[in-house]
Amino acid sequence: MVGGVDFSPRRALVRLLCVSAAIVLARGELFRFDDNLKTAVVTAAATPSASRLAEPMLWNSFDRNTPWQSVRGRLGFRNGDLVLEGQGGSPVILSPKDLNIDWSRYESVQIRMQAESGSLVQIRIGDYELKQKLLPGPNFHVYRFDLHLEMPTYGRPLAIMPTDSADRPAVIDFIELAPRQIRFPAAAGRQTIGKRDDYRNVLYTHSPSTIAYTVAVPKAARLKFSLGVMDKNKPVRFRVLAGRTEVFAKTVSDPDAWEEAVVDLSAYAGASPRLTFQTEAAKGVVGLWANPLMTTAAHQRRPNVLLYMIDTLRSDHTSLYGYHRDTTPFLKKLGAAGVVFGDAHAQSSWTKPSVASMMTSLHTFAHGIERDIDTIPKGATTLSDQLRGAGYVSASLIANPFAGRTTGLERGFDYLLEYPVVQRQRTDAADRGTDSAAMNRVIFPWLEQHRDEPFFLYMHSTDPHAPYRPPAGFEEQFASAAETAAFDRDYAKLRGARQYGGAAVVSRADLAAAGVNADRWVRQAIDRYDAEIRHNDHAIEALVGKLRQIGVLDNTVVIVVSDHGEEFLDHGWTAHGHSLYQELTSVVFLLWNPKLLPSARRIAEPVQLIDLAPTLLDLLGIKPAGITQGQSLVPLIQGRTFTRKVPVMMSRFAHPTAKSTGFVPENRTGTVARLDGTWKLIYRDQPELAGLSPVELYDRREGWSDATNVVGQQSQMAAKHLAEVKQWIEAQKQVRALLGPAGKTRMDPQTIERLRSLGYIGGAAPR
Repeated sequence: MVGGVDFSPRRALVRLLCVSAAIVLARGELFRFDDNLKTAVVTAAATPSASRLAEPMLWNSFDRNTPWQSVRGRLGFRNGDLVLEGQGGSPVILSPKDLNIDWSRYESVQIRMQAESGSLVQIRIGDYELKQKLLPGPNFHVYRFDLHLEMPTYGRPLAIMPTDSADRPAVIDFIELAPRQIRFPAAAGRQTIGKRDDYRNVLYTHSPSTIAYTVAVPKAARLKFSLGVMDKNKPVRFRVLAGRTEVFAKTVSDPDAWEEAVVDLSAYAGASPRLTFQTEAAKGVVGLWANPLMTTAAHQRRPNVLLYMIDTLRSDHTSLYGYHRDTTPFLKKLGAAGVVFGDAHAQSSWTKPSVASMMTSLHTFAHGIERDIDTIPKGATTLSDQLRGAGYVSASLIANPFAGRTTGLERGFDYLLEYPVVQRQRTDAADRGTDSAAMNRVIFPWLEQHRDEPFFLYMHSTDPHAPYRPPAGFEEQFASAAETAAFDRDYAKLRGARQYGGAAVVSRADLAAAGVNADRWVRQAIDRYDAEIRHNDHAIEALVGKLRQIGVLDNTVVIVVSDHGEEFLDHGWTAHGHSLYQELTSVVFLLWNPKLLPSARRIAEPVQLIDLAPTLLDLLGIKPAGITQGQSLVPLIQGRTFTRKVPVMMSRFAHPTAKSTGFVPENRTGTVARLDGTWKLIYRDQPELAGLSPVELYDRREGWSDATNVVGQQSQMAAKHLAEVKQWIEAQKQVRALLGPAGKTRMDPQTIERLRSLGYIGGAAPR
């Protein structure tokens, strides 16, 4: 169904006839052809088709060179088969180390095997687990495990337990991964399609096809698009006609890459030619027109937006926020001419829920993300949705998969470049553990191509992140390079201990048990963490320099934030994700633009990341859509009266597998924190499981860190704030029901308005 008209497969060719009047492009605006398919005249072959999302994988003929690894038990070989024996525990094998794939692109895992005894065969991908009953041996059987992983699961290994028998062998003949298919049900339509993790919005057509528009061409107009095909050995000839004149032609045959194209339409300025997108190929072969748009090189009045997220950056380790080391000289300079929020907080202490909150202006408790595989509810509205709807070309370049499709944050982006795109530009010799320079290598060409239209660009780097490996030239600024080899060896000893998100969450006792001196290791870790921050600052300076070089800097709102901090035994642990103490929730929040923010200002009022979206939309003159829980900070920026409706709130859920070994105690309980300029209260819903206090209270006037719990001396204040926290929790449960997994309103209008009047929600309810 396209534009409300059914492309019936009963006919060889189908024509869709719609609006024929010329569409007029306002000065400084852009026209998206994919969004306006219903205005086009379409002729295409009505041949439904499908293409594989990935290549099938098959392992058989096993020998001593097999890349599969034994995790438990003995691994052997017999006549090309893989023989596994438990030796006191059920055998487990792990997929090859270099198997860095997106499991959502595969529909099944098939194993042909036989087991002498046991009752279960089991596979596991991250937290995703499937089991089947073992069929009686000695015959070989094929076990098919259907995967229902809708969101990406990058890089997680596949573990196979062929039998739960502890002492009898199992024999595997082959292991096969069967890819899913992407279907093209209509003669022409819209999809989101990726080429090597570079995702774009596309118009697809079954060849031979034409899609014709009548559009008024503005001065200095350009036609921009990317081209793609789906299958090997099925090339497509793409042509663009202005009237009867061919203005572009190219044949594309590589299914793994996008072909960029720009067509100068300035010769047609002031006219309304019929623009025709045409594909020529064997009947039914799919051609892809990615993000086709017409823009103009004329001056853009609408400001661009660069939102730069630095993963795992605690604010007190930046010179922007007064750190004794000059880790962020460029951000300090930028902040001196912009707006810096000196008391900014993330909604959670790990990336997935924190970035989801920032992008949706919803509290963690409201959007409900607690596991690696969770996504934002369908009722949520993203910042990218709103900016794209306001006429922005939107792009996301992320070095952390939690900020992309795996969290549902692809919504509203014309371009989504997932982290493997960054990794292809990163080299260990030059970048070591950082990726911000590699991100610049990816995005600089994109900026060149899109300098003429208003853009919203989200970039997410992971430089200051364990295992703390800054590049040469930056490491030496704060760390001793002579200690690096020993530090790397010590960190390698910890990787198996309470591992979380690529970082080792360990205590002093864990360090001692590993034979590592805790004080020395923390000092060395901080030195390298600070050096990574310095490297990221240098990369941001280069990025801003690129915006200046292409002539768009002064018309760009630059926003720099971080998603959470990092602990270095401040409260007994390392890394992040396990608490809501200051070192994990205090973040960077900086805005800069010489036109919209002409007066430099440093603001002491407590703010939170869910305030970012309503603030930016307010600055741009765009009315927020959907439910929002943050507030616009524009009154603060402009020095006007600002009243916070609800205090700054943070929350984290108990880890879903916290009852198993290997987790810090606090992961066994949900935690909520409430703070204002004077007090911070931490509440735990199941403190008995964690062996921790149910309530902690901190006087924020005594210092930055949550060091001294004064709940005993301030019991009345604690009781007052605890009642407020419990009321907030109940309100968040109602907001979550309102958003719902399907985005449907589940509450009566009176309840919704009550939540709004109390300040728990803003914006409009989802339709």
